[in-house]
Amino acid sequence: MQKLDESRICSLIEQIKENNTAAFKEFFCCMQPGIYYFLYRYTSDADAAADLTQETFINFWNHRSCLKNNLSPKSYLYRIARNLAYNYISRKPPVSSFGENENVLVKLGNNPEQDYDRILLLDDFQKAINLLPERCRATFILSRYEGLEYSQIAEVLNVSLQTVKNQMNKAFSVLRKQLADHLD
Repeated sequence: MQKLDESRICSLIEQIKENNTAAFKEFFCCMQPGIYYFLYRYTSDADAAADLTQETFINFWNHRSCLKNNLSPKSYLYRIARNLAYNYISRKPPVSSFGENENVLVKLGNNPEQDYDRILLLDDFQKAINLLPERCRATFILSRYEGLEYSQIAEVLNVSLQTVKNQMNKAFSVLRKQLADHLD
């Protein structure tokens, strides 16, 4: 997977507006992993994240003629994904823990007690993220997992920069309270 710089993204968007499917395929291949991980973290459901990722790109393609030069395509894509995730969550509450078939990213070592504690922490962390209000959760995920700057998050979520800062403070506060047992 190659990263696209802003000039390449602008070039691809101009081609996508002209119905160039090869440009869309390149854009999709570079942007799809980030959108998938955002949706997975948001929904805690791999199948739903995969489906919502496809829907995101279908919506993007279907509305390609509406793309504006003053709006970041990346922000527009994440906004579509966020709206689809909101709709999904409103229909089905998020999963609060790791399923038995989930691949938990924990490196098992020689200390089973430490491994167990690490798994509990990851499970409690996911539960704590799921307890965050929707806008707060989206803000946290975009910042910490997607690496977006606060100004970019404000654009994606269509809120002020101060709202993003407030939501991050709220997220940290809730996470500190929920994970207090792990913060010795």
